[in-house]
Amino acid sequence: MKGAIAIIVFLLALAGMIYFLQLQPEIDASCGLPLVLIGIFAILLFSWSGLFQKSIISYVIFSTIIQTAYFVLDAGSAIMTGKPLWFTIIQVLNFAIAGGLFMLVFVFLYSSVRKNDLTDYAGLYEKNKFLVFLISISCLSLGGRIGFNIFVGEFLLYSALFAIHPALAMLAIFAGLIVFLFYFRICYTLLVRTSEITIPVPLPLKFLGTALGIIIVGLGVIPQILFTILEMVT
Repeated sequence: MKGAIAIIVFLLALAGMIYFLQLQPEIDASCGLPLVLIGIFAILLFSWSGLFQKSIISYVIFSTIIQTAYFVLDAGSAIMTGKPLWFTIIQVLNFAIAGGLFMLVFVFLYSSVRKNDLTDYAGLYEKNKFLVFLISISCLSLGGRIGFNIFVGEFLLYSALFAIHPALAMLAIFAGLIVFLFYFRICYTLLVRTSEITIPVPLPLKFLGTALGIIIVGLGVIPQILFTILEMVT
């Protein structure tokens, strides 16, 4: 049941983003700054609150909310810079890939082990390097690290915010650091200590996880792919 809630929240967030894309060109320009401020505040609030979570399902839900807040921030900055679809489309694509992988692996872990506390998976790297590798890729991407797909969108976002006002860019970058700590805590827990959990990974998850991981890194290393997609849809 808890795993289903995480999936539903992720799908609702993705559907909401796509629906907003259809409305965004009609939104008044005066809404840009409020959306930017709401996005930054929500990122700070939920990333900081997420640091104190213990449930892996809660981590998936908080991650979804944080990335949705980034979408709102992207939308606000796009409206203020006169590019209504530029940042938001990239955010939706990147969230669907990296957020989908993050959600997929954690829901699989919970469904397989039936343990919801993150500390129960401490040291999982010793028992299942493949799953931890997938989680690490998704965390590094969602945390906005260089070389992963979401960094491309965040770089464009920070550049736009700096053009609007340097204070907004600095505040968003500070929020991004808290977000990185949110995801870093997961990786640290899974890589440290010892684990007694043994989790066989089914073949479909291996193929899907590997494919998503390659896409995440590929879009980060070769961002021109994202720009080409953007030109096609805009």
